[in-house]
Amino acid sequence: MAGPRTPDRRRAPGLAAALVAGAALVAIVAVVLLVRDPGPKTLGEAEAEQLLRELPYRFEFRPAPVPDGASGAFSGLAFGPHGTVLGFGVSLGREGDPVSLGPHSDLADATGGETFRITDDGMVVVDGKVEVGPRIKTAAQWKQTSTMAVAIEEKLCRATEGRACAI
Repeated sequence: MAGPRTPDRRRAPGLAAALVAGAALVAIVAVVLLVRDPGPKTLGEAEAEQLLRELPYRFEFRPAPVPDGASGAFSGLAFGPHGTVLGFGVSLGREGDPVSLGPHSDLADATGGETFRITDDGMVVVDGKVEVGPRIKTAAQWKQTSTMAVAIEEKLCRATEGRACAI
């Protein structure tokens, strides 16, 4: 009568080699994905403006001085419901300072993604105090400027990062 079978020890080296080969393949795929996807895309001015025109607002764009570290910039007005007018600026590039909208710009409150920054005039700083922008006359306009500013930011985040902006 034969005793219990012992495992075939010749299979173990083959399994180890397969695991090493599998780990190497995973590492190669990870490197290829990193090279193919270098991270958030930096948009050009015309491309960013075209994306914003897809939003349900009317826009007027104008050139803006390119801030330090930016690769491009533009500013404009967005016209929404309730007679709402939102002034905004977009700075493009990874290291760009925000676009100033004049002496009362709240640059510390600029939002955006990794490759752009947005300023708007929904809130302004006057004599060191944050106030509602001068174009906002009603509660409906106040609510709409917030909705418009978020829509602009989200449109650019999805185009540059492929997802919603981080909060």
